[in-house]
Amino acid sequence: MQNNNALEIVPNWNLQTTNLESEPVKPVIENLGGDWNPFMEVHKEPVYFNDGSQNPTVYGIRLGSQDKVLAGNVSADYLLVNNKDLVDICVNEVLNPSGISFEHHKRFFNNKGQFRDIYYADNAVEASVPEVGDVLRLVAEIQNSYNGSTRAGIRFYFERYICKNGMTSNVFGFGHTFKHSLGNIDWQNQILEATSLLRTESEYKIQQFAEACGKLQKSIGNTEIKQIRESYLPKLPTQQFGQLMDKYYEDGDFSAWGLMNAGTNVLWHANKLTNANFTNNTMVVDGLLQYGKDTYDGPVVDPNQTDMFQS
Repeated sequence: MQNNNALEIVPNWNLQTTNLESEPVKPVIENLGGDWNPFMEVHKEPVYFNDGSQNPTVYGIRLGSQDKVLAGNVSADYLLVNNKDLVDICVNEVLNPSGISFEHHKRFFNNKGQFRDIYYADNAVEASVPEVGDVLRLVAEIQNSYNGSTRAGIRFYFERYICKNGMTSNVFGFGHTFKHSLGNIDWQNQILEATSLLRTESEYKIQQFAEACGKLQKSIGNTEIKQIRESYLPKLPTQQFGQLMDKYYEDGDFSAWGLMNAGTNVLWHANKLTNANFTNNTMVVDGLLQYGKDTYDGPVVDPNQTDMFQS
């Protein structure tokens, strides 16, 4: 298939009002998920039986003039949200009004229609991990899917600054995402709720995340690694766990913090990302933070358990 990256049009990284079709702005961000342009036209179209009658329950997702079926079929209730429209609104209506400067870092769009656009905040929102002093920064991720497998919206998590490891977390992360359902037809208005969350939750969440990471500053050996594997990372695929351990031994930081950093490094910096990289990253981060909490001798402050990811 022809590589469409050269034709890719990107939003204005200075977060000014942007026209994604007519105002291409450098730098062009490589798509780490494949060769398809995430801003191509996309359509939800009827599907017909062999006799020419329409299937009332199934629709197909097609990309532009290529007539390429993307990610198979979806239900009649599926709400199609265009990547371009979602990025435009999230950049100009959420990130820009926050007063925090964000730099576009990476983009992911695969042939299953799963999309992620990732931005790093400057040092306006950061925290230091107790004992080791590693600096953490805020990360913004605009996410979407054309097959309904990933909720659409914007979420915020964290980055270890020294090695640019993204650390995704369902426990400490926050933002606003919604299901691809016609019940969320007003998603443009809903997404603006993330603006106030970014202003009110970012400092609090990153400080709590840093405190949780501080509970991992303990040496671990084979007995602890066995416990972590069996009780805290049981669903991490064998290949990824093996890569995690290779990196752990290579880095030589034989602590629970070193184990988590080894895992996030392997999963975040893969040459070609998959959607599983992001899922497994969350598994490693939240699993090891739970281990740190369960085995910590001192007082632990729980994160605010309010569900920020709304339906």
